[in-house]
This record gives sequence, structure tokens and C-alpha cells, in this order.
Amino acid sequence: MASKRLIFVNAVVIGLLGCATNTASAPPPVNCGNSGSCKVDVHVEGCTVTAPDIDVFVATNIFWELDKASRDNGFSFPNDPVQRGIWIKDPPQGQFDSPDRQSDWRFKLHNKNTVKGTFRYGVRVVKGSITCELDPQIQNH
Repeated sequence: MASKRLIFVNAVVIGLLGCATNTASAPPPVNCGNSGSCKVDVHVEGCTVTAPDIDVFVATNIFWELDKASRDNGFSFPNDPVQRGIWIKDPPQGQFDSPDRQSDWRFKLHNKNTVKGTFRYGVRVVKGSITCELDPQIQNH
């Protein structure tokens, strides 16, 4: 009888674990509007990077900034010209230019917005020898 209860309890626990969901969700997209300049907040918790998709309507300088909590936890954009903090994963030739790590916590990239479409971008942050990444997207309208 005890073994049947144990099997039942285990089945209930396994069932409940299967129902558990990740409550962390992607932030809403950032609308860069028509300003020509756009700020994008980046948050890191543990090694989970959170950054939004970006909607771009005109040529725009996009500035990614690590939030205060991420900075206080020791995260920064890598100071490496090859392993950059922000990069376009599947760009059309010449669409994005002038990548610039402006500080440990701020990165700039210019989007010419001459080609419409969706382009995945990478976000890379480091803390000592730990590297964390995410790949949201930029939508050129």
C-alpha cells in the first residue's frame, strides 16, 4: 500500500513539474520610431540575457545599454574587436555599420534601413571568464 502511495505521489509531482513554465518572457519590442536614435535596455540575470526585438523605420543609431542591476552584478560588453557585444548575424551587405563599444555598458550600431526585412542580432556580455548570449531581431520597415 505504501508503494502505491509513493508511486501516486511521484506521478503527481512529475505532472506538476511538467506544468511549470518559465515566467521570464521577452520584453516588448522597442519601436525606434522616426527619431534616428534609439535606446535598447539589456538585462542579465544569472547568465540569462534579456533584450527586445527592435522595430526600425528610418536610418537609426541604435544604442544598447546594460541596466544598472546587470552592471552592479559585474556584466559588461566584451572589449574584443572580434567577439563583439552586439553584431548582426545575417545582414545584407553594408546594411549595418559603425559598430562601436562606447563603454563597458554601452554599444552603438548604425542601421542604414535601406533594406527592408528581419535581421537577427546577437547580444554578448561577459563577467570574468563567463560569456552569455542572446539572439533577438531587428525589423526594418
